[in-house]
Amino acid sequence: MSVDTTRSDETVHDDFYAELADNHYSPLWQLMGNLGPEAKTTLVPHIWRYEQARRLMVEAGEIVPLEDALRRVLGFRNPGCLPHQRTGATDTLWSALQLVLPGEIAPAHRHTPSALRFIVEGDGAYTVVNGQRVPMDEGDFLLTPNGHWHEHGHTGEGPMIWLDGLDSPLMSRLNQYIIEEDPECQEVDAPLPAAYGNGLFAKPWGEPEKVEQPMVYKLADALETIEYLRTREGDPFDDIIVEYRNPITGGPVMTTIGAYLQLIRPGVDTRAHRHTHSTVYHVVHGSGYSIVDGRRIDWTKGDTIAIPLWYEHSHHNPTGEDAILFSYTDKPAIDALGIGRIRPSE
Repeated sequence: MSVDTTRSDETVHDDFYAELADNHYSPLWQLMGNLGPEAKTTLVPHIWRYEQARRLMVEAGEIVPLEDALRRVLGFRNPGCLPHQRTGATDTLWSALQLVLPGEIAPAHRHTPSALRFIVEGDGAYTVVNGQRVPMDEGDFLLTPNGHWHEHGHTGEGPMIWLDGLDSPLMSRLNQYIIEEDPECQEVDAPLPAAYGNGLFAKPWGEPEKVEQPMVYKLADALETIEYLRTREGDPFDDIIVEYRNPITGGPVMTTIGAYLQLIRPGVDTRAHRHTHSTVYHVVHGSGYSIVDGRRIDWTKGDTIAIPLWYEHSHHNPTGEDAILFSYTDKPAIDALGIGRIRPSE
């Protein structure tokens, strides 16, 4: 095929690229301009204040009946999300508060995203996971692995509020977000012994139980471990930190999500670093601040902070009391893909 020499260079150029577009071709040389040697995202570090979020949650409880919502959940949407993006705290992690009022039952459903709950406020509620009913107490960390039926109810008094964490943005990006609803409550099996439910024992013969890993981690157990480590040398980036583990596999609590509890001791300033996994922090106790991408973010009990991938960050506790942070990350997924990187700051 010969090129028509009677056309101008500009016309040839425009016609060529128009033909590529019309026939669904993508010239790689036009796509490389946004790539570079560092990971990057349009999302930004952000904090959601519990004082405001709780007020809005309680107001939602007055305005939105649970039968209309199925789940009364207030998602934390990162301000850097593009208009077409499914809401998320980071590119891969969803974060939200969920409210259940006395007498309510959030009906059973299951989905491909893995979910966790960290109980922020209240007592008298429970969750049922694959037929196992588990009480929810403040500070508890509960799991709903992907594909597990789960429902929530509240037989106590006052609002029950917890932090939801899911990998739903990741599932959406993979076009694998699938959900099934069931209006009927699950038939509840005999309660698991506490030691079984906490993963201290497992059934090594026959068919596995419907719940194949621990469902709840008690705050008191994590704090006891942290107290034991208090006088030891701290992690330079996180001070005293422990990881919640699946004792059956020895790995992270879920295949795509890892979870941690850490103590920032009074007067401690951690060293800054950045990494290719995203993190969501929730303040369990105390106050302090983080320096993220050169910006100071002050936080106190109940606040939730999202730090998307590759933002430099450090934590600081200038007060005279302990600061306790719960966090969850997509590190297991990033590491499984072989793209995990951590860079300490100079």
